[in-house]
Amino acid sequence: MSYDEPLVGGLSIVMSMMAMFIAVGPWDQPYQLKTIHAVQHRFGKLAARIVWAAIAIAAMAAGIAILSGMRPSYATQTVTTAE
Repeated sequence: MSYDEPLVGGLSIVMSMMAMFIAVGPWDQPYQLKTIHAVQHRFGKLAARIVWAAIAIAAMAAGIAILSGMRPSYATQTVTTAE
């Protein structure tokens, strides 16, 4: 595991927790974002909350995948050697 993977994976998990808190919380400010506001205006507050929850789930899955070291078959891990 390279030095940046824990940082990126950890940030992804933190952001997913923030998105889930937004989805279940009473705040109105995050729903002022252009795309989320458009969803809320067209489909209602529940749909906007579902979008926030979907963002949270996707970010959590990405964070777990990064931290577990899963890679596509064409990706190779860079190994540095000390000489």
